[in-house]
Amino acid sequence: MNIEIRPMQILDLEVLSPILETDFDDFWNYNVFKQELENPNSEYFVALQDEKIVGFAGIWCSVDDIHITNIVTKKTYRNLRNWSKIIRVFN
Repeated sequence: MNIEIRPMQILDLEVLSPILETDFDDFWNYNVFKQELENPNSEYFVALQDEKIVGFAGIWCSVDDIHITNIVTKKTYRNLRNWSKIIRVFN
């Protein structure tokens, strides 16, 4: 399974917004993600398979720390061990 990882963009929110609760069990919404993408101390990534978003992850960066805010996979892609690639992005 070929998974592409790239930085999340504002346009990705149009795809994520209607399926956050049903496909990702996530409480975040469009406005929260928009604020996070505009925050210079946070970085978010999407995982794509066949150009469709199958997951996302985010981090908050402080002076000398990085905190993982979430790593979320679409329900149908869970337990497939695809996230080792996105973890390497954080290193």
